[in-house]
Amino acid sequence: MTPKRREPRMNVEIAQRLAAMRREKGYSQEELANRLGLSRQAVSKWERAESSPDTGNLIALADLYGVTLDELVRVDVDIADDVRFEEADKETTVEVTAETITAAAESAAATAARAEAAARVHELKDELKDAVAQAAADAQPKAPDTPQPPPPDPKTRYAPQAPEGPQSSGHPARSPWATFPYPIACVIIYLIMGFVFGWWHPGWVVFLTIPIYYWIVRVVEDDPNWRASHDDTSSRG
Repeated sequence: MTPKRREPRMNVEIAQRLAAMRREKGYSQEELANRLGLSRQAVSKWERAESSPDTGNLIALADLYGVTLDELVRVDVDIADDVRFEEADKETTVEVTAETITAAAESAAATAARAEAAARVHELKDELKDAVAQAAADAQPKAPDTPQPPPPDPKTRYAPQAPEGPQSSGHPARSPWATFPYPIACVIIYLIMGFVFGWWHPGWVVFLTIPIYYWIVRVVEDDPNWRASHDDTSSRG
């Protein structure tokens, strides 16, 4: 972007002199502007010391007011020094203001950066806290899942239930020989043989007959003919 060209400012004393000479000659700002071929705003800026007329306009003003160019633009030495000091002070103020604005902008940017960093640190703390809590929860032993009973089958949910009654064990009926306490009988026989006859040593052979007895009973119960006759007897009974 091309910087805007700064118009040369005019000494306040010269501006006041131009305004005084214009009023002395009885011209208004608009009449003077028409004579010079300019706008009224240009004449107004001269008299407010906001801009300075160029050499051609100064010569035209000197001729119009009937004065020399030196009389028109003469500046007192002390006043000129004050004006230069004022201009220098204004430039210094502008420079200081620019530096102040720059420093303020840098300070604001640094403050924003610190605030953003603090917010990020806070977020990292929260994330670390959540991670530690999750790790602690994962480290705790989990209770075994209790198996849930399967849902009832809709087809059998309302099916009629069989009446309860005596259930068959599924085992065939035992014969009296199988329920006979043969081992107890062997003990009794062994004691009688020992105490009465003194046959303790050979008497223990009676205990060897116990497995032979139950083997014979099992063979008899497994016989189909005996089982059929036993079932018929049980049904008639």
